[in-house]
Amino acid sequence: MSVQVLPSEYTVPKGYARGVVAGGFVFLSGVGGIDPATDTVLRTMAEQAAIIVKRIEGSLKLSGSAIDNIVKIVTYVTDLKLYREQGVAIIKSALPARAGTLVRVKELARDGMMIEVDVTALLEK
Repeated sequence: MSVQVLPSEYTVPKGYARGVVAGGFVFLSGVGGIDPATDTVLRTMAEQAAIIVKRIEGSLKLSGSAIDNIVKIVTYVTDLKLYREQGVAIIKSALPARAGTLVRVKELARDGMMIEVDVTALLEK
């Protein structure tokens, strides 16, 4: 089995891959509410959720897959109430209903991050 590493979308180098393609699947690294062009955490849950969807869509397209091919979604949030008020509608309107997990965490990798989404998808056939 071969593993294809997706190129980074960040202008600032990171210590991990954007995602990998292996065994007929795309495994994306957790996608946070960060603008990859400026490496800046966006201010609100709604802004973070919106850019996460955009980044997931771009990463899947780059890999040869698409949003409709998602099979598993894991969402990490620091504030469930805020997620329900600002983030869930954006995520659920843009990503398909699939196997999913919602996890409340104390904090995420960067100060100000409120949400991170991790997806696994099938490759396009």
